[in-house]
This record gives sequence, structure tokens and C-alpha cells, in this order.
Amino acid sequence: MTQKRTLDLDKVLAKATEMIESRGLSETTMPNLAKDLGVRSQSLYHYVKNRSQLLSLVAASRIRLLYQDLLKQLVGLSGHEALFKFADVVRDRLLEDQALATLLYHMDEFSDDSEVVKEVVKILDLGDQLQVDTEHVVSQHALVGAVLGYVFLDRFTDGQEKVESPREAEENYHEMVWRLVSPSVQQSNA
Repeated sequence: MTQKRTLDLDKVLAKATEMIESRGLSETTMPNLAKDLGVRSQSLYHYVKNRSQLLSLVAASRIRLLYQDLLKQLVGLSGHEALFKFADVVRDRLLEDQALATLLYHMDEFSDDSEVVKEVVKILDLGDQLQVDTEHVVSQHALVGAVLGYVFLDRFTDGQEKVESPREAEENYHEMVWRLVSPSVQQSNA
């Protein structure tokens, strides 16, 4: 009697995510993944072409969760409130989801037609719909750069003494986001 296949793409992606979080990106290889799943390396190629596609699919699956969360959180919001909620949701997800944060810092390794790039474009398109007021549309590059930069710094300084209260940290974060995404407003108010 033949044994029924119990491996599927979701299990492969879940184990790869777990490996990225616990052992790091460099240790997330096809042979290591196969070993952790208790299968031969060749079995993985039924689900993914190579390591690059595997990592792209892991990141895309994590970004889909972020996108769904953004849709829920942004309902009924506009202006500054929507801008800050967008930045907060992305920041919080990246601080919680080490695998996603790690993969996003390696975006340059993915091809333009990869699944992760397609999902990132959906997030950027959603952000493009943010309009602070009738005169200013948010710069997506600045917004994403501000959030990713903040996440990097937060991770880099983790364990060091924080001198800000959580409320002060939130206010400073929002001020930083605002200054980076809307420099024309600053200059016109100066």
C-alpha cells in the first residue's frame, strides 16, 4: 500500500517561516528545510522551483496577512489618522513578524515578477490611496522608508535603555513619519 502524501505548500511555507525566525535566512536552505520536514530535498521541488521562489512565497504569504490587516484597520479613516494608522499597522506587523522583516530587507534579491513583489505593490497601491488633504498626496517611498527605517532602528537598539515613554515614542514616530512623507508641508509652513 502506498503512503499518502502529507506534505503540501502551506506546510512547506510554515516550516520555512519558522526556520527564518529561529535560525535566520542563511540557514533556511532547501536541504535544511527538507531535513526539518522529514523529507528528501527533491520532494520540495514539487512545490517550489528553488530557494528564491520559496522565500518569495513565504514573504508574499506574510504580506497578504498584512494587507488584510491594513484593509480592516483603515476602514472609515482619512487624512492624518489614516496615514498614521497605515504606518502603525505596518510597523507593528514588521516588529512582530521577524520573518517578514528579514525578507523585506532582502527585497533586492527577488525578481520583479516574483510573488513578493506583486504583494508589495498591492500594499503600495493601498498607501497611494492615502491623501492627507486636498493639496498633498503621501510619498509612498518616503512612507515605506520611514517605517522600515524605524523598524530597523527599533530592532538594532533592542535591549538598550529606552528613555521615551510608550506615548512619547508613538508621538515621535508619528512626527518622524509626517516629516518624511510631507516635506512640502514643512517648507510651506516655515
